[in-house]
Amino acid sequence: MDLQTFNRLSLTMQVDNDIEPPLNNGRVAVIDIGSNSLRLVVYDKNGAYPAPLFDERANCRLGEGLDQTGELNPERVQYALETLTRFSAIIKELTVNSCYPIATAAVRRAKNGAEFTKPAQDILGHPVKILSQADEINHVSRGLTLNLPEASGLIADLGGGSIEIIALRRGKVCHSVSLNFGHLSSLTDQEIMSALREHSWIRNFGAKQLFGVGGSFRSIGSAFISRTGYPLRVLHGLKIKRRNVLEVCNDLTANEPNLEGVPPTRVKTIPVAAMIIHALVEFSRVYRVTISGTSVRDGVIAINELNADQQADFLMAVSEEIAGSTGRVANVSTLLQQFLKPLSKICLAGSDRLIKVAANMADLGWHEHGDLGGDIASRHVLSLPVNCVTHKERVWLSTALYHRHFGLKVTKLRPQDLDMLLSKKRIADATIIGLAMRFALVFSAGATAPLNFIRLKLKDKTLTLIVDPLIEDLFDRRCRSRFKQLAEHAGCVPKIIIKKTLL
Repeated sequence: MDLQTFNRLSLTMQVDNDIEPPLNNGRVAVIDIGSNSLRLVVYDKNGAYPAPLFDERANCRLGEGLDQTGELNPERVQYALETLTRFSAIIKELTVNSCYPIATAAVRRAKNGAEFTKPAQDILGHPVKILSQADEINHVSRGLTLNLPEASGLIADLGGGSIEIIALRRGKVCHSVSLNFGHLSSLTDQEIMSALREHSWIRNFGAKQLFGVGGSFRSIGSAFISRTGYPLRVLHGLKIKRRNVLEVCNDLTANEPNLEGVPPTRVKTIPVAAMIIHALVEFSRVYRVTISGTSVRDGVIAINELNADQQADFLMAVSEEIAGSTGRVANVSTLLQQFLKPLSKICLAGSDRLIKVAANMADLGWHEHGDLGGDIASRHVLSLPVNCVTHKERVWLSTALYHRHFGLKVTKLRPQDLDMLLSKKRIADATIIGLAMRFALVFSAGATAPLNFIRLKLKDKTLTLIVDPLIEDLFDRRCRSRFKQLAEHAGCVPKIIIKKTLL
């Protein structure tokens, strides 16, 4: 996906404020002043989706020593202010329209917080909003449900100076708490468990999964991938079984910890983080941890930049932007969706949405070298920089796009080890849709007119292709062969009828 496409992707968000924020365009900056790191993300809003244009993080450890002194360390404050000076210059250089500096636990808890916020505001030229515990919980939950509006389970956002734990049921907050300890804290396992036991709803909620937010959870995910050889190296959406999480955490808290896969910037704090995560997973009795790439910053965007009119299927919106940018001819994706629709009957339930998304992405890679187009297109999908797609969805779409370009050829490049993430039936479904897209786009030469005069009909294991006499000249032996291959791979008898279509 090229930068132009990415900059125009579309996200939506459910907003329940009485006054809805306006639809803004231009560039937006969020400065997240955390206990461990300061992060600047600049988003482009040329389209509805605020796509990150620039992302920089500095480990200032502003909350270091806070538990012992109750104050921000002057040396850490100076480091943070120097970082903000750089961020301010970047914001000016990138001509940002809106800027949202926020501070979380360290500044919130420190007795001398004003010694940081006053010069910080002078440097930035914008007020620094110190999020209350309730504010932070709201931003964290809104950030996750921005991408997973129907999410159910626990959320845990583990920072340097606090951990926010939230119970969601179908996207709605049922319980929440913010505890004043994080991976920069000095505490024992017994103290952590004691704090958790004061909030029995964490266990009694009966959550099956815990969405892990923050760099510590991502480090656990990175360590898991390194240890197991998990094939898709995308942390967001990574699902780790309970026993595997506990095993990794035990490795990281051992007297001689195994730090394989842990980012160098996290080595110092990962033992405490792993101890907290281990205690939470054990106490809550969740079945798995899902690593989330969302953050409090997503919540800032959701609350300040998006309104209820932008409610949609994020992945569908992203794919529609891709169709508009990469499609060779306008409206082909819509006609392709109509052509593919009958095939949803032989795919597993819930495939209709992915079939539409695949149709929108069908022209990814068309301008690449013919020997590599399918591999490049499939890898584009695997690396989409969005948080609205699961690992299984990425692999399904990747498989479909590979076969859209290469058919059933086995000599072409492809990340085949990813097949382990899907069932054989899911792989077969994606392959069928890929072959169907290949047939339709080769037959029509990627143009709209021919697609208006062909349609599929599926009944009693017979796949019928109806071709209008107006375009019969396009239907040569090779096209017949491709259709036969599609039907047979779908477990159907191929049938071709030349007659006036109803389109």
